Amino acid sequence: MSTQSIGEKFSAPVPQALGAREFMIERLILRDNTRELLRENGREEEMEIELLALTECGCGMDVYDPTKCKCRAREGYFLLAQFYYDTEQYDKAWKWYLKIRNADLRALYQLGTMCFEGVAPKEYTPEDAYDMMVEISTKGKDPHCFVVPYAEFHIGKAYFQGYGVGHSEEKAERWWLLAASGDGHEPVVEAQTALAFFYSRKSAFVYNLSKAWHWHNQAARRGSLESLGAVGAMNLFGVGTSKNLNQAVECLRQASERGNIYAMGLLVYAYYTRKLFTKATDLAKRVSVLDNIDELSRISCCLPQYIRKGIAISTFILGRCLELGYGIKKDPSQSVLMYKKCFQYDPDACQLLQDYLTHEKI
Repeated sequence: MSTQSIGEKFSAPVPQALGAREFMIERLILRDNTRELLRENGREEEMEIELLALTECGCGMDVYDPTKCKCRAREGYFLLAQFYYDTEQYDKAWKWYLKIRNADLRALYQLGTMCFEGVAPKEYTPEDAYDMMVEISTKGKDPHCFVVPYAEFHIGKAYFQGYGVGHSEEKAERWWLLAASGDGHEPVVEAQTALAFFYSRKSAFVYNLSKAWHWHNQAARRGSLESLGAVGAMNLFGVGTSKNLNQAVECLRQASERGNIYAMGLLVYAYYTRKLFTKATDLAKRVSVLDNIDELSRISCCLPQYIRKGIAISTFILGRCLELGYGIKKDPSQSVLMYKKCFQYDPDACQLLQDYLTHEKI
C-alpha cells in the first residue's frame, strides 16, 4: 500500500451532507452569549425591553411601513428579531424578521437560513428556503448586498443536497464558485471549504486534488479551521501537493491549538513518525479521553466523522507506544484497550493503520 493512497484515505472522504459550518451572519448582539448566560445574569428580560423600545417609529405613520421608515425603528426590528434568534425563541424571531423582509435583505436572509436549519414555522418548506436565497441572489445593489454571496453558498448547498430543488452537482459547483471567488465581494470561506471537499471525492466526476488543494489553501488563509487541518493533512501525505513535513506539522499544530481534533490525531501521527515519542504520547493521551463527539463538533464546527477519525488515530498511536514502551511506560493490556477503542471510533482508520503497521510503515 502506497503512502499516497493512505494519505488520500485519511484526507479525501467527504459525506454528502456538508453541515460542518452552517453560516450565520455576524451577530449584531449577543454574539458570545447564550440564553442560559443571559438568564444567569438576569439580563434577558431587561434586554428584550430595551430592544422593544427601539422598534417604536417616530416617522408619524398611521400604519408602520418599514420601506418608508427613516428613523431607527427598522434597525430596531432587526435587532429584536436577532435577539430572539440568538436566544432560540424562533417563533418570535420569525415574526419580527417577517415584518421587515421586504425592506431589509438581512431579514430575508435570516428567514431563509431558519428554513434551512429547520427552525421555521412548519408551513414553510425547503422550497421556500431555496426561493428566498434565489431572491436574495438578485439583489446585488441592495444596501445590505453583503449577504448575497452567502445566499449563493446556500443555493449551492441546496443543489448539492437536493434540498428544496433537484440535486445537481454541476449547479452546486457553479453557485459555490460564485460565492468563493470574491468577484466584487468578500469571498465566502464556507464556500471555499465546501469546494475543496467537493473536489476531494474520489468517486465523483469532478475529482481533482489540485483544485481541492487550492481551495483548502484559500479557505485556511481566511480562517477556516477545517481547511487548515486539511492543508496539514495534504502536506503530510503529499496529497494534491508535494510532501512537506515541516509545513504539515505547523498547519496541524495551529489547527490543533484551535480545537481541530482530526488535526490533533494527524499531529500525533506526525510526531510518532518523526520519533518524537514523548510529544506523540502526551498529545495522544489528551485526545484519547475525548468522547462527546456532538459537542466537540458544535464547538469546533468540524465534521463529527473527522473528530472520530482524529480520536481513532490518536488511540492507535497511543496503543502502539504502550505496546513498545515508546515515550511512555510499557503496558500491553492498556495497549490492547487503545487498539479496541480505535476500532470503535473508526474501523476504516484502524484497518488502515494496521495495514501500515503490517507493511512496517510505522
